[in-house]
Amino acid sequence: MSNIKLSIDKIVIEYKDVHWKFFNPFKRNICDYYGITESIGKTDWGYKYHLHIELSHEAYLHISYQPYHEPKSFKHSLRIETHPDYLSEFKNLLDTLYQSASSIWFVRCDVAFDIPRPITNVFTSSKTGRRMNLYEGTRYFGRKSQRQQAGYCRVYDKRKEREERKGKKTVGELTRVEIVYRPAEKIPMESLIQHPPKFNNLYFCQVLNDLAPLKPEKQAIVFAIQQGLMTMDQFTPHHKRTIMQLLADQEAVDFDEIAYEQWEENVLVPCALICGKVNRGVTTEQVS
Repeated sequence: MSNIKLSIDKIVIEYKDVHWKFFNPFKRNICDYYGITESIGKTDWGYKYHLHIELSHEAYLHISYQPYHEPKSFKHSLRIETHPDYLSEFKNLLDTLYQSASSIWFVRCDVAFDIPRPITNVFTSSKTGRRMNLYEGTRYFGRKSQRQQAGYCRVYDKRKEREERKGKKTVGELTRVEIVYRPAEKIPMESLIQHPPKFNNLYFCQVLNDLAPLKPEKQAIVFAIQQGLMTMDQFTPHHKRTIMQLLADQEAVDFDEIAYEQWEENVLVPCALICGKVNRGVTTEQVS
């Protein structure tokens, strides 16, 4: 489908070798400027120090410092988490961090595919055996504890979510398929443009344009899978083949191709704001 729009939702970046002599006054200044209080010692978060900044118009930045797994030292890793749209709000902080770290690495992000169809017409299933759970109309592939793991996916009615959050009607149907992109190895931030995500090996997605010709039994099978009442592995080989055959005539969503075509336009600005350069594999250029 040519009208599917890719975007990046939540992004996590790691700064290496940030010295305590920098971080200690840095966090004090942030607390004073934004009127916030640091959180210390929450082991379930993986880091010792946490700062959470929230601005009045929803922009936020979460800063974590000193992972518990790192040995005692004067230098530690620092992570930031935010939406890419909010990076410009914290440009001064990002410039300061850039100057204080030995290197900057991409850790993970949520990659969103916005499909202009109602959620009832978007068929999704896991290729790796992830069981789908349905909660308040949202399809989850993976447990809540796996929220930050590679391949965690949720599918929901984006139009409905926008209307409930903003309190006003929007035009047109919109379904969002959101998948966590967390590469096996962290990627240098300036090289992120070379590494679009690949999800076709994880999920099968079709847009169902016309199921009316199907017999009621076949429609019931598709409905059962969409609603999380049954999974593909619960069907006999015969019914699995039948499902794949009836879906073959529908419109396929090629996650890999969409990501390949739209990745650069989504990561160019974050790279510019975070490290000021982009490595396309041939040349490295400064961006601003």
